[in-house]
Amino acid sequence: MPDQLSFEFNVGLSEEEKRDLEEMIHDFQKSRTSEDDGDDILALKQQLDTANDRLAHLTRMMLTFDERIKPLNEILRLTFEKSEILNQRINTLIDSIRTGEPL
Repeated sequence: MPDQLSFEFNVGLSEEEKRDLEEMIHDFQKSRTSEDDGDDILALKQQLDTANDRLAHLTRMMLTFDERIKPLNEILRLTFEKSEILNQRINTLIDSIRTGEPL
């Protein structure tokens, strides 16, 4: 869209009056656009602040969740390790029974 709009007036205005009216319209549109830009910047800043607050809240939630999951992860790891050791012992017993060798 061009910066300056040209209007055709059919109301009997002189060239100077047409030019003055076009300048007034252009100035009005320019001032309205600059005010909208300021409002847009404030709206964007508010959206960024809100997003930042939400992100901080979600980060705190994730850290709390992580602190609570770490002990559970350790318990699961130790349970798996224990089951592997028990499986090795059971396999040793089975092999000993099959071969008839004492432990």
